[in-house]
Amino acid sequence: MKKLLCLAVAFLALSSCTQDVYDKGEGPYSHMLAEMVMAHANSNKQIDFVVTDEGERLVTAPPFTTSWITTADSTYRGILYYNKGDKQADAISFNRVTVLRPQQIKDMKTDPLKVETCWVSTNGTYLNLGVRLMVGSTTDTEAKHIVAAHLLGRKVNTDGTKTIHLQFYHDQNGVPAYYSLRSYFSIPLSDLSADSVSISINTHEGTTTYAFPMTATH
Repeated sequence: MKKLLCLAVAFLALSSCTQDVYDKGEGPYSHMLAEMVMAHANSNKQIDFVVTDEGERLVTAPPFTTSWITTADSTYRGILYYNKGDKQADAISFNRVTVLRPQQIKDMKTDPLKVETCWVSTNGTYLNLGVRLMVGSTTDTEAKHIVAAHLLGRKVNTDGTKTIHLQFYHDQNGVPAYYSLRSYFSIPLSDLSADSVSISINTHEGTTTYAFPMTATH
């Protein structure tokens, strides 16, 4: 069994691993790819294949596991760092991506954060976010970031198209803000019937709204 190692920071309702250092030479990481994937865990809780957001199925050779893969015969959302072969992936690292299912939230909190990237998957199934949350050491075990996707509703535009509007919920919740930590989130779009999607996020520079078309099947 191949076991991948990563550094993990636990938040309430999320667990994220990050890798910010890359080998730029001709070593084992020089041709490394990084992609959002849905990963299948077999009966031994090993990832035996993944499906990329472009719809490509890759067998992981050899299969691997991490500490946060806890359920057999299930799927996990994550970023896979790997070297690619013929329909195969030689995994280097697999970092968890927290899935935030849209819901209506009564009492919103929008503590600021930094947005690094925001995009809709090629297959239209997820709205993806790469953000930096401010973190720091504390003895308070209750101090944990709380994040969610608030569903504002669906609007019919003047041209007859429909847009789903989302808002990013973020509660700093007593976590010290000493340095930033990169974290990734995916918001499922498959159950949202619309032509486009937008999400508003409060940043340190003010509220920013990102809007994207969705595939024709939504």
